[in-house]
Amino acid sequence: MTRGLCSVVLALSLIGGAVQAQLNDEPRPADKARLAPQSLTLDVIRAGQRFIAVGERGHVLRSADGRSWEQAEFVPVQATLTRVNFAGGRLWAVGHDSTIIHSRDLGRTWSLQHFEPDWEKPLLDVHFFDANRGVAIGAYGLFMRTEDAGQNWEVLDMADLVTSEAINWEEVALASSGDAFDEFDDFDEFDDFDYMDDDDEFYDAERDFDRGCYEFMECHLNAFLNLGNGRQMIAAERGYGFRSTDGGESWESFRFPYPGSMFGLLGIGDGSILAFGLRGHVQYSSDFGDSWEILDSGLSSTLKGGAIDPQGRPLMVGAGAARLRFDPVSRRFDLQEDRLGGAFAGVTFDDEGLMIRAGDGGMTHE
Repeated sequence: MTRGLCSVVLALSLIGGAVQAQLNDEPRPADKARLAPQSLTLDVIRAGQRFIAVGERGHVLRSADGRSWEQAEFVPVQATLTRVNFAGGRLWAVGHDSTIIHSRDLGRTWSLQHFEPDWEKPLLDVHFFDANRGVAIGAYGLFMRTEDAGQNWEVLDMADLVTSEAINWEEVALASSGDAFDEFDDFDEFDDFDYMDDDDEFYDAERDFDRGCYEFMECHLNAFLNLGNGRQMIAAERGYGFRSTDGGESWESFRFPYPGSMFGLLGIGDGSILAFGLRGHVQYSSDFGDSWEILDSGLSSTLKGGAIDPQGRPLMVGAGAARLRFDPVSRRFDLQEDRLGGAFAGVTFDDEGLMIRAGDGGMTHE
């Protein structure tokens, strides 16, 4: 695995994740697997005094100490699960086939809330504000929300929610013809962008710049961050993002200075935000995305997951067994990696600072 788990989550979502739908439109319960703790896991969180991890084939894992793991007794799907969230004593997990599952007993058993394989839209993140109100986001601008703990989900597209735009297309077009895009000359994430010649007298940046997935609001929504007081943010693909100041009722689009996909967002204690993703890029904002600074992480492999450690320091993980810690005071990074190692997709901590990781080799800790 060379480009982190971004390819696993999305390519597997759009191709491999559709296999179950092709064979059987009805969900099948996850099988018990002795080696489930060593199989692909994509997220891990703390849920009260327990830890919960999710991954391929509908695997849900539980642990009391972050070291030894057991499989959930019943999970109603075999779809790959991408993210899990805990609020109000309950758990929700989302994944391929637009799956949403829910647990009332700290992950021991799960019930199905949503399953639509024909959509071919994997869900990529989930967040609950309390025991009843939550959102789930995913591929092609899919945005879902509930007010009743998931008994009913309202299905929307990002196009239904964006009411304003904070993007200077002339600046974006100028950046596209400069050094900012040079590294993508041989990378297919930008192969379908047709950048216009800004020396052409008929070229109008706002009208002619190829906006890619943004043109029809079909960008994959990768990560959701709630900062409180009605402030919410979504990191999307190809340098796009969205923010809300009214609790998600309306959204404003914006551009990150780095034009690649961001796969995670972390809120720092002082209200600042870290966005991280493709090729080790980390971007910092202290003004809710009005401005961003690209930080030099010293890393070139993709970052996929992150958490705040007990000392309040952000830690990001990704391909090449990367563990990238950021000190908000000194603004310095501490990087550990093994380029021949596996990829990490999620991370959390216990009270003593034990780092608990999910990845392509299953559950690990240090």
